[in-house]
Amino acid sequence: MYSLDNFIEEPYIIKNGYFSTTGSTQSHHKNNILCYAITPSYVVQANKNPHISCIITTQQLTKYVKEKAVAISKEPDILFGSIVNDLIKVGGIVPNMDFYIDATANIHPSAHISPKCKIGKYVTIGRNTIIEDYTILDDHVIIGDNVIIGCDGFYFKRNKVGEVIKFLHAGGVHLHKNVEVMTGSMVQRAHDASFTTIEEGTKISVNVNIGHSTHIGKHNMITGNVQIAGRVKMGDYCWVGTSSTISDSVNIGNYAEIKIGSIVVKDVKENQVVSGSFAYEHTKNVKNYIKAQR
Repeated sequence: MYSLDNFIEEPYIIKNGYFSTTGSTQSHHKNNILCYAITPSYVVQANKNPHISCIITTQQLTKYVKEKAVAISKEPDILFGSIVNDLIKVGGIVPNMDFYIDATANIHPSAHISPKCKIGKYVTIGRNTIIEDYTILDDHVIIGDNVIIGCDGFYFKRNKVGEVIKFLHAGGVHLHKNVEVMTGSMVQRAHDASFTTIEEGTKISVNVNIGHSTHIGKHNMITGNVQIAGRVKMGDYCWVGTSSTISDSVNIGNYAEIKIGSIVVKDVKENQVVSGSFAYEHTKNVKNYIKAQR
């Protein structure tokens, strides 16, 4: 366990407390989590989350914190990032998992496999593929050629004076049973000590990028050249059309359909079909397109 005063000067601690790992306001991978929040809604979310024990926020937003330990900063995200970076460098936060490679796994000799991974039965890994630290591949997962599982994502913050600060990644990737990732795709590791997760049966086509800390549900089809930013939550049985882009922290409901080339910047409801740039209800989009052609 770590104490806030191990990392933050006493005048900036409103109420001292302890944490064992770090995460976001929505994290539930472990208890006693440190997070940061820079809007009222995120502070309220963190305050209601029983897994969160400590919150870094601004002086103005402390009024929304009840019972949790809290520290203040003019730049909560930058302070949080510096704490995470320090802990990662000393091995203070890592995912909780075992390491092994099942004897039935079919791994091409040119693939690079980290010793800090867990590979289940009848997994197939293609040529020149890289499996990074803290990757879990459940039974019957298929990974194509030139794939990277567990790479760092693009996680930078700009401080008040304009400097770009890099946030390190502490987590891993978990691909559940019968997931398939095709040639040239990347799945980024989680930024906290949890997992970017792709659930059972989901199929990912060529040259797809899955951002850090994203959670993709069961039996989805994600077609070629799709870009999914960090912290996206996708339900089950969805379709994502070729060359679509999904912005960070977007929620996508079960059975949603995102048409080819869409740019999605807001939540998509269950069973909703969206298209366009920026994407919205597909039937309205088509009507507006037809109207514009007249």
